[in-house]
Amino acid sequence: MKKKILLGIFLALISVVILTSCGEKEKEATTEAQANEGHMNIALYWFGETLDPAENWDGWTLTRAAVGETLVTVDENLQLVGQLADSWENIDETTWKFHIRQGVTFQNGNSLTPEAVKSSIERTVKINERGENALKLASIDVDGEYVVIKTKEPYGAFLANISDPMFIIVDTSVDTSKFKETPICTGPYMVTSFKPATSFEAVAYENYWGGKPALDSITVFDIEDDNTRALSLQSGDVDMVQGIRAGDIALFADNKDYIVKTTTGTRIEFMTMNTVKAPLSDKNLRLAINSAVDYETIAKVVGGGAVAARAPFPASAPYGYDELNKQTFDLEKTKSLLAEAGYKDTNNDGYVDKDGKNLEINVYGTAGGNTRANSTVAELLESQLKTAGIKANIKIAENLDEIKKNGEFDLLFQNWQTVSTGDSQWFLDNAFKTGGSGNYGKYSNKKLDDLINKLATTFDVKEREKITKEASQIIIDEGYGTYIVSQANVNVSNNKVENMHNFPIDYYFLTVDTKINK
Repeated sequence: MKKKILLGIFLALISVVILTSCGEKEKEATTEAQANEGHMNIALYWFGETLDPAENWDGWTLTRAAVGETLVTVDENLQLVGQLADSWENIDETTWKFHIRQGVTFQNGNSLTPEAVKSSIERTVKINERGENALKLASIDVDGEYVVIKTKEPYGAFLANISDPMFIIVDTSVDTSKFKETPICTGPYMVTSFKPATSFEAVAYENYWGGKPALDSITVFDIEDDNTRALSLQSGDVDMVQGIRAGDIALFADNKDYIVKTTTGTRIEFMTMNTVKAPLSDKNLRLAINSAVDYETIAKVVGGGAVAARAPFPASAPYGYDELNKQTFDLEKTKSLLAEAGYKDTNNDGYVDKDGKNLEINVYGTAGGNTRANSTVAELLESQLKTAGIKANIKIAENLDEIKKNGEFDLLFQNWQTVSTGDSQWFLDNAFKTGGSGNYGKYSNKKLDDLINKLATTFDVKEREKITKEASQIIIDEGYGTYIVSQANVNVSNNKVENMHNFPIDYYFLTVDTKINK
């Protein structure tokens, strides 16, 4: 017991060190802000390297902290709604017309104009290599109060993709080189200082178009260690935390001092299968593995609101989850598929073999980050596959880049935001289409490619949902991956916070109405 207490004290001290590492000046500024009843300390589980939304994935930080806004956004029901555009029209297959909301100003007082929107989007496409693929941009023109965007080809995912935080609208009329530290956006909070990988300060933008922000100021901390993030909330160093992990939820649940909000997220923990080399080039072996996994048991062990996935998109997404013939735990099916592939245990050592060689698969993951292989989940998978007669070698690497590139794995732990803009196109294009940048399993299926291509030229929402469901069934039937759990998004605050929200897409968090009573 003493050891546990000492460990807790040690971790708490680490938390304090992290949260006060910004130097004396920043400490004094933070202390002064905290004395203000309208100040809130917030902990995120990840920061981008900068605060320039056009750089890499850095816009996610600004969206989470209610600093930046896009033309359209995705609400808590995964519906696209207007933000800086209050209406839009799909003129034809390659033309979109957005009416820019009137009366909006940037955080420096400059007016938001269609010309400013045009310049900001063009800047993103120029800076961010993802921008061109996301929009397939041909041209942007201004027509009075409207922005008219033409795409190079018909692209049904365009509207959803322009909600990506990299398309946060910024004021390009000022020195944009300063945006890495203090971007000029339109959101309820504007950044005043930034310390990379540590924290940033922001104050309320009093002239925010959506009404006066409920807080006067915020300090946003980058606390990537799960335990430290939980301890910082317990110690009172922060008021609201995004991304409490399953093992820490019990610290706050059923406790009147805290508010816990949980929703099924759109991230999937899964394993990519290498289809271009033996043994998983054999479809029967891929399906055998998928039948050997006890998805429900793993979800229960993960806990914290996690649910069995068994399909490439979670039940929270509108892609006919309940109508799919999903991956199912069935040991008898596994045995039958292994036998059909020519594998059986000929020497009674507990593992099936073929041509005198046991069936072994190498499973790669990392200890941290978005592709972390939770040790408990890895152990469960190893045990479950062993029960089926398959030997799994779990290998933890610091960096998977070369392993992905060279295809050195049989199975690869992955964690993807499957509906990153409220739409399925991005995940399907990248992870499953032949030649996709994230298609590490080298999947190649003409029927699947045809569906993904059809999705790109389909604009009707219901038809897009139908196509995605058809694509999902092919992915399941061909054994293109093992879809283990859909993680829950868990946000926690102290009981002084009001209007804490929780979105299925985890790059939304703080909102204009979130407040604190001290």
